Amino acid sequence: MRKLAANYLVSESGIFLKNAILVADEDGTVLQVIDTQGDLREIAQLTFHNGILIWGYAFVKTKAQIPVSESQQLIQSVILRSVKGQNQVSVQNLIDMGKRVQVHFPEMKIPEILNELSEVLLSKGGFSNEKIPGIFLLTGTDLVGLHFTPTARLKKIV
Repeated sequence: MRKLAANYLVSESGIFLKNAILVADEDGTVLQVIDTQGDLREIAQLTFHNGILIWGYAFVKTKAQIPVSESQQLIQSVILRSVKGQNQVSVQNLIDMGKRVQVHFPEMKIPEILNELSEVLLSKGGFSNEKIPGIFLLTGTDLVGLHFTPTARLKKIV
């Protein structure tokens, strides 16, 4: 069993938790999330990472994409064009799309971007969300302003 913490953790429901603790099996299956309310304290065998923890999941195509009209939001159009022809969207693909969205919408913060990506993929893209084992760390972001940067990268840590 591993105990991991980071500046932020993206919960299963997409909520950003500051200084949260994630408890996982050796294969990366999440067993528990502990919301510290931002007040992280040392506990035995806790490893802290500088960045944003994201656990494994993928969006898998289950039905046809809903067409987006010109009058609908530009962000939906950007997202749906990014996944056209794809049958699966990995966490890495999601982060890459988030970086592209950040360029088009610089005022948006990472939590808003990830939530918008998920919402559009699930409601308009014809995808479902499936958990997969694995814990990822997003580094190289602006952790104060919560923005993607060109140097943001994702690496699998469990």
